[in-house]
Amino acid sequence: MQSAEPPTRAEFHEAISSRSDRWYAACLKITRNQDLAEDAVQEALLSAWNKRHQFQHTARLETWIHRIAVNAALQQLRKNRPGVFESLETDVPDETDTPERAQHEHDLSNELSAAFRVLSEVERVCFVLKHLEQWRLKEISAELDIKIDTVKQAIFRAVKKLRIQMQGLQGENNER
Repeated sequence: MQSAEPPTRAEFHEAISSRSDRWYAACLKITRNQDLAEDAVQEALLSAWNKRHQFQHTARLETWIHRIAVNAALQQLRKNRPGVFESLETDVPDETDTPERAQHEHDLSNELSAAFRVLSEVERVCFVLKHLEQWRLKEISAELDIKIDTVKQAIFRAVKKLRIQMQGLQGENNER
């Protein structure tokens, strides 16, 4: 089911205009640094364009580039280790229906950002890849070059820490 034709410039422009904000948001969640996230997206787009002949039409172009962007963000972390990353202060604007929903989303984003600070780098990256990017454990293990059991433990610890950090939200949600 592979097409001989690589994606066109127009298809790339369409993908970029419709999904670049999501690629940036994913990279920002992984790197927790705006500059690194921007660099990761830029590197991903350049890499995707240069390797467009390798694109197999079994997936959507946007999904293929998203995967490249996530990998580029992980590369940024590897290059900049063991640096301290900035806290996540901004996020991609959300298109919400009401001001109340926008405020709730903003508050939740702030709570999650604060909660992420208690996670180790491996816990945060494993959690993001598993629960936000929907990667399989085997994929995370291969990408990070760690055992699957280590990935499972990191995710378990991350979830446990996040539950403790965010326990106040449960009471707020019951009041709504």
